[in-house]
Amino acid sequence: MKNSDVPMMALRRAVQICGGLDALGDRLNTSTDLLERMMTGEEPIAEALFRQTVGLLLEATATRAPKRTPDSNEGGRKGPRN
Repeated sequence: MKNSDVPMMALRRAVQICGGLDALGDRLNTSTDLLERMMTGEEPIAEALFRQTVGLLLEATATRAPKRTPDSNEGGRKGPRN
């Protein structure tokens, strides 16, 4: 993955989390047409919009229940680490 792919990937994930392109456009206060062009690489993604998108993603993941990690007594690693 190239660093230049990260903003487009973030927008695509935000579309999923927000429930569609229209909903993301509303959250970011931008048009769906512009969002589509940015996700395909036709338009550059402004840094401010990228930061807003990352904020949405962080907010969405912060409100989810954390994944449970295996307890050492529940089938985790038994021996010493090498």
